[in-house]
Amino acid sequence: MKKLLIAAIAVLGFTTANAQYVAEKGDIQTSIEFRPFNNGGNEMFANGIGVNGTYFFTDKDAIRVRLDLSSDSGKSNDVKNSDFAFGFNVGYENHFKTYDRVDLFAGVEAGFGTSTKKEGGHKVYGGETTFGVDVFTGINFYIYKKLFIGAELGLGYTHYNKNKYEEFDGENWVKRDPKTSGNKIKFFTSPALKLGWTF
Repeated sequence: MKKLLIAAIAVLGFTTANAQYVAEKGDIQTSIEFRPFNNGGNEMFANGIGVNGTYFFTDKDAIRVRLDLSSDSGKSNDVKNSDFAFGFNVGYENHFKTYDRVDLFAGVEAGFGTSTKKEGGHKVYGGETTFGVDVFTGINFYIYKKLFIGAELGLGYTHYNKNKYEEFDGENWVKRDPKTSGNKIKFFTSPALKLGWTF
């Protein structure tokens, strides 16, 4: 009985020591990013969250989809103000280096976003629509077999168009079309908690 117990403990220890932490072909990862600080890449999502889905079509290569949401509201002089932003991105990841619990990756993604600013129910200046491409690198650290935390950094190019808005001229709200567009190239980081699970 004693020998059997020792053998069982040894097998359990060997299995745990050789557990596969990083994702493999056919795995799906989901993660959520909390970004309470301005990450320098896209101000419209500085105080929002990101929800990611990643599918590994090989042990090293994966396709990912990300949704970004940001919402904020308050009052100033009894007038309700609100900001809302939504973004959708599709990208590719190459997990070029994995060791035990550490997973290093790099990739590229493209997507669009839109934001709206309101005062008293009226859309005001500041909302915009964006289209962009990012190149990035990052790290995931597995704190348990399927549970990981991570962070990313990279370089992003964004083309933006300012959205139509309304302006109060002292008597009425007048519709305006700024017809303003431009481009941004920014270095960004995602230092906030990225918490994910592998299926």
